[in-house]
Amino acid sequence: MSKLVYLVLACVIALSSACITIVQPGGDTSGGTTTDSNRPSAYIDLISPSSLAWGQEVSFTGHGVAPSGTITAYRWRSSIDGDLSSRPTFTTSTLSPGNHIILFSVQNDAGNWSLETQGTVNVTTESTGDGALPPEDGGTAATPPVINSFNANPAGITAGASSTLSWSVTNAIAVTIDNGVGSVGLSGTRVVSPAADTTYTLTAANTAYYSQATAVITVAAAAAPKPDLIIEDIWKSGTTLYYRIKNQGTASSPASSAKLTVDGVVKATDSVPSLTAGAASTQSFSGFSYACSGASDAIVVTADSTGVADESNEGNNSMNTTFSCLIVGPLTVDPPLVILKSDLIITQISYDVGKVKFTVKNQGVLDTGAFDVKLYVGGVYKDTVTIAGGLVAGGQATFTFPHYHHFCVIGSHTTVKVTADTGGTINESDETNNSRSEYWGCPPEP
Repeated sequence: MSKLVYLVLACVIALSSACITIVQPGGDTSGGTTTDSNRPSAYIDLISPSSLAWGQEVSFTGHGVAPSGTITAYRWRSSIDGDLSSRPTFTTSTLSPGNHIILFSVQNDAGNWSLETQGTVNVTTESTGDGALPPEDGGTAATPPVINSFNANPAGITAGASSTLSWSVTNAIAVTIDNGVGSVGLSGTRVVSPAADTTYTLTAANTAYYSQATAVITVAAAAAPKPDLIIEDIWKSGTTLYYRIKNQGTASSPASSAKLTVDGVVKATDSVPSLTAGAASTQSFSGFSYACSGASDAIVVTADSTGVADESNEGNNSMNTTFSCLIVGPLTVDPPLVILKSDLIITQISYDVGKVKFTVKNQGVLDTGAFDVKLYVGGVYKDTVTIAGGLVAGGQATFTFPHYHHFCVIGSHTTVKVTADTGGTINESDETNNSRSEYWGCPPEP
């Protein structure tokens, strides 16, 4: 072979090795042996521009060839920023300042990864002309950018919830945040909802230096859906006691039992059917004949009395109420057992398009006069409704607090409390049962 042929071959080899470097990627995930005959090949078609100012867009295009089968996955990564994309073509404007080695590989449908092909991108810290101002003297900044703060609040969320990134930077002409946020101002906030634990990196740069800070958001798995059984109301008709049971949870409840207690003594049980999430049912202790005794009876109805349901809240299954008894005939005891009074209770609190509604009932034996009902959210007074006409004995009515609009933060919880006759204007047989409290999530259940 002539010296000229050797010289040409040497030049071809030299030129080839100067254009591309091939390295082994993160590993073959197919579980088998990867050989040159079944390994696909990766090719970088375009990296443009190859040198750019920080904050400018750069485009990447690549493709793969499989000896057999098809290309099913792509991976771009940077020696500075790590993984960049899983698509064959993409653009980005968030590369950090520095000289990046860009690595590209492909995977075929047999699970075999190609060797990585390599290119380079140089990102400078010059101003991009996006509105950032250079130093006043027009020269090079003398000191690095200062990141006064970079935080995530809350730092821990459940899957599907959000956190707010906030930052403050000085002495910089451009600021970017990775993981899809992009270019931002020198100060501000951004709501993010990462699907997994994520570290956000803020990079601030001027014409001479750049600085970085990180904020970590941890993501916990969302709580498994569970039922939550409550008693919404208790009333009597003749000798039969009725109650309304609701599943306010996020999953169906199994068939269960409810228990009736009168003055501390268990009197009856009732079979409750399975309830879907949000469903309610009116039930009765039909096998028990109720007769009021003494001055009054303390009534307790307890849902899921045998504990068959795995509930999100096991502490809210019971509802207490008091029935006043009217004794007719000669009074032979001291003090007398005749009680002729009203008795106000809040039987239900609900949410309706930003408004809080409530149902108030007079379960006593006398009509009431006018009285007020007040709303407290998170322990803070919010609004008042005046029931000018009062309620007749046994009557009930539903009202809406007119001046309060309920706002909440997604994923948060708060206590909502409604209290009747807060001024004590009504002489009641039981002054201790005027309030009802509920623990609402966000968004609240209607």
